[in-house]
Amino acid sequence: MARLNAVESDVYDRIRTAIGERRLLPGQRLREVELCRIFGTTRGTIRKVLARLAFDGLVDHEPNRGASVARPTARQAADLFVARRCIEQAIAREALARVSPADEAKLRTHIAREHGAREAGDRRRIIALSGEFHVLLSQIAANTVLSRYLVDLIAQESLIIQLFEKPGADQCSCDEHAGIAEALLARDGDRLARLIDSHIDGIAGSLDLEQRGMARPNLDDVFAEG
Repeated sequence: MARLNAVESDVYDRIRTAIGERRLLPGQRLREVELCRIFGTTRGTIRKVLARLAFDGLVDHEPNRGASVARPTARQAADLFVARRCIEQAIAREALARVSPADEAKLRTHIAREHGAREAGDRRRIIALSGEFHVLLSQIAANTVLSRYLVDLIAQESLIIQLFEKPGADQCSCDEHAGIAEALLARDGDRLARLIDSHIDGIAGSLDLEQRGMARPNLDDVFAEG
């Protein structure tokens, strides 16, 4: 996959962030003309960005219909959680061997931010920080390959949650993140492994794996927020 230039990277980041923050919904059409107008760029740029997002598993291309936000199937959802469990456990093992006092400070600061977002009821911030916690663990592990796969899985998971989340489900408790962080800082590998499994089981258990329809916001409104 060809590298993106600065303009393409900016458009890519904004669309990917909108997907990760659940502002763009599964199945939503991504019309080139609209995106060119919103971002003030060319069709060539938009096509290159959409191709990169398709490579990441976040956009689907259909003949004669163009691009749309990916709409994962129930089977893909189940497969993702199997993959995520394997990757997160590998990250945890690597992080146990490398965690430092500086990492402890970063983890405690992050957990405090999660609690602050929860208390403020800032759903968009809660979603962003939830993903960032797992990325932080991968940074502590210092394994760029695992980190790259994890980032892609987290983005794809945001689409799965939108499609399959049970009504009233509470995703990714910051208390669970705090427990994972404490186990890592205590170098308690057995407890860390159990908490990660429990955490992923909780997310998977909040899904019913039956697709439902959903209202799709206007693209102008999505990117006016971001």
